[in-house]
Amino acid sequence: MGYNRKDIESNFEKIYRNFRLRLYKYIFGIIGEREGSLTVTEFFAVETIGLLDNPTIGEFAECLSITSSHAAYKVRQLVEKGYVVKTPTEDKRTFRLGITEKFTKFYHEDNSYGKYIFEMLSNTMSADDLEQTDALFKKFVQTIEGQKELK
Repeated sequence: MGYNRKDIESNFEKIYRNFRLRLYKYIFGIIGEREGSLTVTEFFAVETIGLLDNPTIGEFAECLSITSSHAAYKVRQLVEKGYVVKTPTEDKRTFRLGITEKFTKFYHEDNSYGKYIFEMLSNTMSADDLEQTDALFKKFVQTIEGQKELK
């Protein structure tokens, strides 16, 4: 039993496209419903800060390929709105950025996308299929986490 590279690429693209569409639908649904809501750009900026796990402004800027001054401006807006906090580092020369409970409460609540995917898969797969999927996901995560840089 062999594999077909084109099928793997095509199927992954379909999965990724579907994930993105569902995520964007979710984001647009919640952004329009909240008073003092974030813009889409602000939402992605806060999400990036959360995903980077307490980056400095420089790390945040580098990740998004924006200037440090643009990153500082964006962070200042997000701090003023109450979605991001700046915590001084030990040497007090830089800050670490973090997301606030306000962001987590309003934009994530208990809607873990991983839970959603598991529920969807568990409704259509056998226990053996789920076990194989788990093993495949673990290998995929190891590969991704082994990469040095986002490209």
